[in-house]
Amino acid sequence: APYCGLLFRHAGWPLCIQEKIIIQLASIDWQILKPGDFYLQVVPSLKKPPRIVVKCLGKDKHKVEEVVIPEVSYTSIFTLEWLSTFNGERMGIALENCLLTTDDKIFRVPWDKVVNPEFINKPKIIENNIISPEITEEPLVNGVCTSPVTQENLTSDLE
Repeated sequence: APYCGLLFRHAGWPLCIQEKIIIQLASIDWQILKPGDFYLQVVPSLKKPPRIVVKCLGKDKHKVEEVVIPEVSYTSIFTLEWLSTFNGERMGIALENCLLTTDDKIFRVPWDKVVNPEFINKPKIIENNIISPEITEEPLVNGVCTSPVTQENLTSDLE
């Protein structure tokens, strides 16, 4: 909802940024993890729908800790507040860098860079870091923006 009416520079956000994948479908080699690193992974479940987990180094730094994210948190994962709350509920080094992958590389990206998407049309920042489009607020129906992006808006935004 806070991004209604805005065109993402990277259409795959929040699943990816350009070719970099944010939510992994397979495990990453645990030896790549450093203290403060984590990654998000979708894992299957036999009796339930797939779930999203956070994977990071365990306290002993030789095992991976896996924490299931409750489904009620899915809508807030891609916020600074979510990671802050997550860090507050766990012991150990605070997580700050998310590992993103491509076919052959792994990128260590600060979480604030992951959760702040870029836009084709330039939003203006207002109080409390809430993003507001330069155009008037678009109507929502069940959390979905109902106003289509016109070719005219798209062309002017690309300029």
